[in-house]
Amino acid sequence: MDITSSTGDNSTDPLDFFNSLSSARDAQQAPDPKAFPGKTAPKNRGPRKAINSWLDHLPFSEYSVGGVIKRFYTVGALASALERKPVTIRSWEQKGWLPPASFRTPAPRKEQIPGRPLKGRRLYSEAQVVFLVEAAVTYNLASPDPDWDGFRTHIQNHYPKN
Repeated sequence: MDITSSTGDNSTDPLDFFNSLSSARDAQQAPDPKAFPGKTAPKNRGPRKAINSWLDHLPFSEYSVGGVIKRFYTVGALASALERKPVTIRSWEQKGWLPPASFRTPAPRKEQIPGRPLKGRRLYSEAQVVFLVEAAVTYNLASPDPDWDGFRTHIQNHYPKN
């Protein structure tokens, strides 16, 4: 019985075929010598982090919107990203500085606060959270002299709807 190797040679030893496969695989996976010191590539090195890797530290929930799974963040997560308290974000929404939340969880079945309408929790999409954090940085909301007028105008003109 003859086995044809990947080079097209006829060989009587079946191990020659497997040895050629492993040497071809090793040649394809040769690591970049500048990527790491030493002889062995690190086992725990994963892909590089995304630009908005800070989002991974915020709590989120995933919901299906139009058949596509998307990440959503609560008002508490948004407040944490902006280094504010949730009551501040709700106040900004009440004053009209932020548009009302585009998404909400389903309303609770029982009345939570007597006399208050039943509403679900506010949810913000990933694009909205990134936009608000970038706007806060651009208009220096953390500084002693923030540009509130520029921030509010920017939010009114460019806030992502979804």
